[in-house]
Amino acid sequence: MKRILIGIAVGLGFAGAALAADTRYLPPPGLYKVDIVGGLKVQSPTHTLERNDTYDGASGSISSEYKRDGGSPAKNVIPGTGPHRTCIGPTPPGALPKGLAIDGCKATKGQVVNGEMVALHTCPWGSMKIHLRQVDAKTWQTSVERVQNGNVEAGTARNEQKTVMRLTRVGDCKG
Repeated sequence: MKRILIGIAVGLGFAGAALAADTRYLPPPGLYKVDIVGGLKVQSPTHTLERNDTYDGASGSISSEYKRDGGSPAKNVIPGTGPHRTCIGPTPPGALPKGLAIDGCKATKGQVVNGEMVALHTCPWGSMKIHLRQVDAKTWQTSVERVQNGNVEAGTARNEQKTVMRLTRVGDCKG
């Protein structure tokens, strides 16, 4: 669950930076059910590892599939103990999360393309491309493509990650 909340914080933090004063593409404050589908590919000098994860917001279950060097996939399912939910507060316009600001990331102002906000962020470690859109009256979707630079010849891995997160408003935050 901690990875989910970190993903939400980073995604919405980047979203705030991308949007500046335009909040049409950000979910308003409230309690949200979180559904996530994501894939990660790590390429190193000795192997390639692929992982795909699905977080079911209603049940809380997490399904993962791993594959190394094109071999047979291994699957793992963690049963849910209740819904994946998070409370989202107001997003200050133009702010990057502190950890990313320290990393020297630079946020571009988002551009509206085909009804969604698209922004590119460059960091010393790589880049992130973020797509934000409102799906319906209660649901927002964030798609993130992240590339962490690596140098396979020098022995450092290159990571590519694609994640789609859906936030569906289920109520108000308590406390």
